[in-house]
Amino acid sequence: MRVESEYRRMVNGVRHPYLEHERGLPASLLSSLRFVGRVQTDRHGNAVFPHFDVAGLCGYEIKNCGFTGFAAGGKKGLWFSHTAPGDSRLVLAESAIDALSHAALFPDAEDRTRYASLGGKPNATQPRLVQSTIARLPEGAEIVAAFDADEAGRLLVNMVRLAVEGVVSKTGRNLIFQVHLPTQEGEDWNQVVQRARQNKFVQGAAM
Repeated sequence: MRVESEYRRMVNGVRHPYLEHERGLPASLLSSLRFVGRVQTDRHGNAVFPHFDVAGLCGYEIKNCGFTGFAAGGKKGLWFSHTAPGDSRLVLAESAIDALSHAALFPDAEDRTRYASLGGKPNATQPRLVQSTIARLPEGAEIVAAFDADEAGRLLVNMVRLAVEGVVSKTGRNLIFQVHLPTQEGEDWNQVVQRARQNKFVQGAAM
C-alpha cells in the first residue's frame, strides 16, 4: 500500500522546527511519552500526522508553513496520541495541532488524558470511529469536545455529543461530556497558544 510504504520512509524527528517555531508548541510536549512518534517528519521537513481506522494506518496529514496536504491515496481516520490503561479522559480536536495546543495550554498533571483529532470536516466513516474510540473509555470517563469557536466547530461538538449519547445508550455506561471552545469567536486552540506566546513576549519586552 502506497500510504504505508511512504510512511515507513519518514523519521520520528526529535525536533519539529515548524511546530515549535511557527506553531508555538514546546519541544518537551512533542517528545513526551504521550506524543512521541505521533508526529513524523518527511524528507521535505514537513510535520506528518498519521491517521488510523479500524484496520490500522489509513493516511496522514501533512503540515508546514502555508501548506496543508493529505497522503495521496490515503483516507482520513483519526489521529491519536498514545494511550495508557489508566486514561480517564479523551480530548477531541479538529486538527492534531489543535489537540497538541490544548495539551500545551491545559496540561494534565496526572497524565490520564488521551487525545484524538479528525483533520477537518468529517467524512462518512469518522463519526463511527469517534464512537468506537469513546466506547473504549472506562466508566465515568470524561470526553472533551475541544473544537474551534465557530459554526463548523459547533457542528463537530454536536457530532461528538451524539457519539457519546450512542455509547451511553448501548452500554449503560456513565460518561461525562464537556464542551471546551476558545473564548474568542473564530479562534482555534493553536491561535490561543500563539496569542499567549505573543502576549508573553510583549510583556517580557516591556519589563
